[in-house]
Amino acid sequence: MHTQSPTITTDTAVAVSPNASRGALRTGSTLLLGGLLAEYVVTSFHAAHENPNDHDAVFAEYAASDNWIAVHLGQFAAGLVVIAGIITLLRALLRPTTGPALFTRVAEGAAILTASMIAVLQGIDGFTLKHAVDSLAASPPDMHDAAFHDAEIVRWIEWAAAGYFRVTLGLTVVLLSVAVVRTRKLPRWSAPLALLAGLAFIADGITVGTDGFTGGVPNLVAWAAFILFAVIATIAARSRGRGDRPVGHQPPADRLSRN
Repeated sequence: MHTQSPTITTDTAVAVSPNASRGALRTGSTLLLGGLLAEYVVTSFHAAHENPNDHDAVFAEYAASDNWIAVHLGQFAAGLVVIAGIITLLRALLRPTTGPALFTRVAEGAAILTASMIAVLQGIDGFTLKHAVDSLAASPPDMHDAAFHDAEIVRWIEWAAAGYFRVTLGLTVVLLSVAVVRTRKLPRWSAPLALLAGLAFIADGITVGTDGFTGGVPNLVAWAAFILFAVIATIAARSRGRGDRPVGHQPPADRLSRN
């Protein structure tokens, strides 16, 4: 009868788990950075010449846009890639001895809530608002004021969705910064960047919900800090992967010293 030593089983688990964690770390950081870059590229095709709070001018610009729906579908897809990267990073940052703790489940829940808000926002902005401004552009003069009011209502609903999207994204990024601090798998000095981005997203969300798309410092700080964090996380994850060799590829002396 064949028996297997419990010690051997434990050693195998220890040897495989770090490799899987490093792979998830690289995958998560790459998805995060790739999603953010994709979001930037897709958004560059967004109609954005007019002041977004000047509804007379911006509604006419939106109505004349031929790629409106395609751009917002692209933004939706890029946003989901960002969320997939965050969730993968959160799981890679788990403490191997404790497994999925309550904190990680809460952070993943916040990320999923953010993905839901992305869907709501892009549904309102990408489809409903486009139909409203197209209807406004085609309305006869005696119906113009009513059609304009309808489009403004949709715009105000978009403000609310965009505000809550930024708040939920900010909360998720703040929790991600805490996860970085709790482990040594990414440089802990990168956590303040994620924290800054998260708090700036929350501040920007409150501003958007109350005053509309004014831009400003919180918006710029949030995206700049988040992109910089993603770059650092990607570089650190890939450097960690090259620096840590699997047990099976270490010199014989190193392998013997582990027995």
